[in-house]
Amino acid sequence: MKKLAVLALAGMIALSLTACGSSDGGDSGSAYKDGTYTATTSGNNGDVKVEVAIEGGKITAVTTPEHSETAGLGDVAMEQVAASIVEANSADVDTVSGATVSSNAVINGVKTCLEEAAQ
Repeated sequence: MKKLAVLALAGMIALSLTACGSSDGGDSGSAYKDGTYTATTSGNNGDVKVEVAIEGGKITAVTTPEHSETAGLGDVAMEQVAASIVEANSADVDTVSGATVSSNAVINGVKTCLEEAAQ
């Protein structure tokens, strides 16, 4: 009786895992419109201008052409966050320790741009 219960449980687990799987290989097939989008957000030392380039429905570049963040700290963190966003094709990335406000400025700017690109 125990073997039957274990087999039934194993079968249910296997079924639930396959039911939650994605048939598109994990790529969400983002519906972003191609173009360059710009947003301005608040950083640690003032406004941060964020630009997001989208090609083929994917994020291809994130830049911060205008900002007043601390050289060697905030600007480096923003570059790291921007690279993570491009790699993940998502704004759902971690902030850089010690530069959370600057990191969030980029993340929030990208989120604003992606909202515009999704329309």
